[in-house]
Amino acid sequence: MGKTLHKIYHFAAEHFRLLAIVAVLLCSFAQAAVVSQSASADSLDSQITGLTANDAQENGATVSTTDSQKWYAGPVHNLTYNFKINDNVTVKDGDTATVTLPTGAVFRTPEKFDIKASNTQETVGQFTADPNTTTGQVTFSNAAYWAKYHTDRNGTLQFSVTGTRAFTPSYGVNVYLAKNGWAKNESVRSNGTLSQVTWQILVNPNNHKLNNVKVQDKLGNTSAQSIDPSSIYVTDNATGQKLPATQYTVTPSATGFDFQWNGSLDKAINIMLTTNISDDNAYSQFGQELDLPNTASINATDVTNSTTGTPVTTSNTKTVVLTMGKGSASGNYVDQKTNVTVKKVWKDVPCYVTTPATSAKLYADGVDTGKTVDLNADNAYTATFSGLEKFAKDGHAIKYTVNEANVPNRYKTDPQGNPQIAPDANGVVTLTNVYQWQNTYTYVNVVKQWQNVPFWKCKPCITVTLYRDGNPYRHAILDNCNGFQTTFAYLPQYDAQGNEYHYTVAEKHVPWNYETTTPGQRTPVNHTVTLVNVYKHHSLFPCWDF
Repeated sequence: MGKTLHKIYHFAAEHFRLLAIVAVLLCSFAQAAVVSQSASADSLDSQITGLTANDAQENGATVSTTDSQKWYAGPVHNLTYNFKINDNVTVKDGDTATVTLPTGAVFRTPEKFDIKASNTQETVGQFTADPNTTTGQVTFSNAAYWAKYHTDRNGTLQFSVTGTRAFTPSYGVNVYLAKNGWAKNESVRSNGTLSQVTWQILVNPNNHKLNNVKVQDKLGNTSAQSIDPSSIYVTDNATGQKLPATQYTVTPSATGFDFQWNGSLDKAINIMLTTNISDDNAYSQFGQELDLPNTASINATDVTNSTTGTPVTTSNTKTVVLTMGKGSASGNYVDQKTNVTVKKVWKDVPCYVTTPATSAKLYADGVDTGKTVDLNADNAYTATFSGLEKFAKDGHAIKYTVNEANVPNRYKTDPQGNPQIAPDANGVVTLTNVYQWQNTYTYVNVVKQWQNVPFWKCKPCITVTLYRDGNPYRHAILDNCNGFQTTFAYLPQYDAQGNEYHYTVAEKHVPWNYETTTPGQRTPVNHTVTLVNVYKHHSLFPCWDF
């Protein structure tokens, strides 16, 4: 038993060490990847104008520091920034720029929205900011767009902020109810929109003595928001402490709730609740503006100054407006052209072999453009595809590749398979062909046919000659023994220069008393030449012919 436990302990210890090593390596790789990625991105703050605190505009006017320092926390201010990227600046994926708010302003809610190109509607960047911060960040993307539209590049950012100055509310003597609401920053979705709103109903802000206090809360735009009954609670406005549920009664409904205070109310209280925002509206999906109204009403009797009391009936509506910022950008497109030069390289070609002419095909993003260039001895096997579009209509840089239209006989490509090859840093594609030393062979069948030959006649033997490129190359005799047919086998198909041989066959002499219907040198069809001889009758008595 002890040995078994020892083995188990030893096994667990060894595997724990391995897991620890793997974890360290994974962390190291991840850290290296992050460092590598961050190293490739740059800050463009010095190359972009229009994103400082002094560049913020509200309603078309520049925001002064004097004004922004007076902004209260809560009220919304909609700001606009117009930025410009200096010409000749390379914008890479992941490059950033900082947006600074005017003094006294902070972001109300999390901001996360795409920056769209106004001319192509492509996403070319993203803006993000955390709530209660004074700076946001633009992260650029789609480097191909910024490379194509590379002059007069500018853009606009629009988002809402609030102030930081503390606000102490005051209420008139006849105010018995106040309504407020705000988006819940903790409920941010992955796309930057918010999924919840917090509502506050301030009851009896002047600390009157009220009897029979009944409050009704009614939601508007119920297709976009719904109440969370479990979120309702009550606090003491003076201390902020949560009050026991035994002091009041809440009856929720689909569109709100009814509230009743148990007994007399002589202090200010807050009724708090949360509504959930649906996922199927234009704000939740795309960040378009969403208006969420909420109306609270109170019925009570004010017995502060009279035992009979004064009836209290009033209501207050608050609309929470949810929006996401938006951004746009554009630039001028200057038609840019590029060239691709093709160079043919021959390897292992014997000195006595003449390299053949060939041609190369051009592809754009892997699609055949239909363009070719000829490569031959006259142009030193070098040609150029010139005047090519550098960018596609959607802004991405076109990837050009080249391969050989047809690989010449006796050669193979290096690398094999005739792949499409991209230009090097100098815009040159090198196509390499390697000479193949081994020869290939072919054959020619020869068949002799006799026509109109009497059955008692013996067919004569004949001699056929195989010609190569018009010159006698081999001979063969056709007779009864070989059935008047033969095969010229193992015939070299190419010469030393890679040129294909042309083989033909002819009958050397037509036998006496015969005539041929296949005169001269005959070219094989499907590797076969058929020679036809027709018997001729010379006497008045054919049976006497010998």
